[in-house]
Amino acid sequence: MNPPALNSSPSGGSWVKQPLAHLLQQTDSFVTCIELVTSRGIITERSGRRVLDLARGLARHPQVHALSITDNPGGNAMLSADTLGTDLIARGQEVIIHLSCKDWNRNALQSRGWKLASEGFNNILALSGDCPTGGYAGQASGVFDIDSVGLLKMYSDMNAGLTEEGRGEATMAPTRFFLGAVVTNFKRHEREVMPQYFKLALKVRSGAQFIINQIGYDSRKQDELLKAMSHYGLQVPVLANVYVLSRPAARFFNSGAIPGVVVTDELLSLVEKQAKSPDKGRAFFLELAAKQCAIARGLGYRGVYLGGHLKLEHYARLLSNADSYA
Repeated sequence: MNPPALNSSPSGGSWVKQPLAHLLQQTDSFVTCIELVTSRGIITERSGRRVLDLARGLARHPQVHALSITDNPGGNAMLSADTLGTDLIARGQEVIIHLSCKDWNRNALQSRGWKLASEGFNNILALSGDCPTGGYAGQASGVFDIDSVGLLKMYSDMNAGLTEEGRGEATMAPTRFFLGAVVTNFKRHEREVMPQYFKLALKVRSGAQFIINQIGYDSRKQDELLKAMSHYGLQVPVLANVYVLSRPAARFFNSGAIPGVVVTDELLSLVEKQAKSPDKGRAFFLELAAKQCAIARGLGYRGVYLGGHLKLEHYARLLSNADSYA
């Protein structure tokens, strides 16, 4: 069966997507989320328009259940996720807002939570965040007043309705956040990976309702994560992170620049070989990602979380390839 056309929808515009919480908690649907990295500068600039056009195109695809928008990735100053997200939720698209603790103290994070809830953003991915790199006229300072566990607990309490301190028993209206967290499961040694699983358990106890794992290319470690969660009784849905490689990305990951993201020398050698083809390895990279999606589905993941520097047609091709393996 041919995949749906990218511009098809009931009304000729964007699809109205089902809530992510409903899909992951009340259905057995295999969910597809796609990560969008915001641009630097105002959204009407060329780079901003390019991201916006891609996002609107993806919002028209019925197989894309949610778009996940980053928060100053790599510690760099980028356009706020809310700016792009507001356009998308107006089109009926489910949006996951990344929220990291590196740039905000707890009061600012609480204020940001009320803002997001007021504007209709319910899906939050809670992160500690990367240390800031450069900044305007010098090095930006990291905040890290609380970490991802503290953020999950704060927003979980906000969901329950907070009692205002110093104001008697007055209770605020509860928020409706569907809270997500991340885990790095591709560590090689037990002494490295077990602390990740212990912290994952703490995140779930603190309110995490879905999990996205770190980028990786080892199916045994993907299986290990689900087995570890089952062993510790962590009954929350997990999305498998599938990052579509390129030669620059593979070299960067192989260098160890991102802790927990591993591209082995063997895989890098294969990438270098494929990158010499006329399409610079694009067909191979998309096929590899499609196989990762199929493996994740077979292992029991509830969906995939797709990333990489792709065009709209590449995502359509990847999803079609992944379906062919089913």
